[in-house]
Amino acid sequence: MLPYPVFEGYSRKLMTLTMILKNNEILLGMKNRGIGKGKWNGFGGKVEPNETIDDAAIREVKEECGLDVISIEKIGIIEFEYSGSKELLEGHIYLCKLFSGEIIESDEMAPIKWYKIEDTPCDKMWIDHKFWFPMIQKQIPFKAHFKYLNDDTMLDSTIVIISNSMKKSRKTFVNFVIKKENQILLCNKIEGSKCLLKHKPVRNGESIENSAIRYLEWNYGMTAEQFQKIAVVDIEFIDDSCTQEIYFFVVDVTKLINTPLIEDSKWVNISDITVENLWPDYTFLSKLLMMEPFKAYFLINEDNILCSKYYNN
Repeated sequence: MLPYPVFEGYSRKLMTLTMILKNNEILLGMKNRGIGKGKWNGFGGKVEPNETIDDAAIREVKEECGLDVISIEKIGIIEFEYSGSKELLEGHIYLCKLFSGEIIESDEMAPIKWYKIEDTPCDKMWIDHKFWFPMIQKQIPFKAHFKYLNDDTMLDSTIVIISNSMKKSRKTFVNFVIKKENQILLCNKIEGSKCLLKHKPVRNGESIENSAIRYLEWNYGMTAEQFQKIAVVDIEFIDDSCTQEIYFFVVDVTKLINTPLIEDSKWVNISDITVENLWPDYTFLSKLLMMEPFKAYFLINEDNILCSKYYNN
C-alpha cells in the first residue's frame, strides 16, 4: 500500500465538496468568486464553528444551488497544501443522489448545469480533479493529498484507495528493456501495448532471475550472461483486487561487438519514441535508461495514471 504523507505542526481548515449525481449526469457550477474562481466545480465551502461536517455539506448545497439534500454519502477526503504554508485545506468529498427542489443560481455559482459523466469538463476544473474523479465514477472510497505552488501549478500528489486496500492479493511479474547507446529494442508483436502491460508472470517456485531469463528468451529470442535489475514497480488498478509487483531488468548491449539479430524486433531511437504509448510517464523511461536502481508505484484507471511515486532503491 502506498505510504501516505504525515503532516506535523500543520493547522487544518475543514471544507466540504458535494458532487450531485442523477442517472449518468453530474451537476456542476461555475465559481464566480473566492478560491477556484472561473472553474467548474461541485458545491461546498468551509465548515462553520459548532457545525458538523455533514451539516456543512448539506447547507452549502442549499446555499450554492438551491437543492435540498435528502441523503449524502462521504466518498473521500482530500488534503490541499500550498507551498510555503503550514495550513492544510481538508476537503470532505460527498456524493448526493437523492435531493429535491429547484436549481437556483447565485452570485457565487453561475451558471449551473448538468453534464454527462463522460463529458465532465476536467480541463476547466481544478488540476487535481482528473486524478480523483475516477473514484467518484466508480464510487471507490479514497484519501488524497495535493500540493500546489499556486492555483494552476501542482507540485505533488498522492492518492490512496481506502476500501479493501489491505485485502488485495499480489502477483509478481518480470519485464525487460534492451538498450544500445541511444536506442531501445522494441518487439513488433508487443509494440502496440504499454510497457507495463507486456510483462510475464513469475511461476510458482521460480526465482525472479530465472523468470527474467525465460522472459528474455521468449520475447526477444536472446540470452544474456549479465543483466541488471533496475526497478521494482507496484501497479494498482483502482477496480482490480490484485496488486502487480513488476521487476524491471535492463540489458545494455552497447559494448557487444556483434549485436544479435532478433527476429520481429527493431531498434528505435529514444528521441523518436512516443513515451505515453509505451511507458507510464516520461520520468519512468529516463530512470530506466540511467540504470540506477529505483522503486515506483502507480495507481491506474484503465490506461490513465492517477498517481505516480518514485523512491530510491
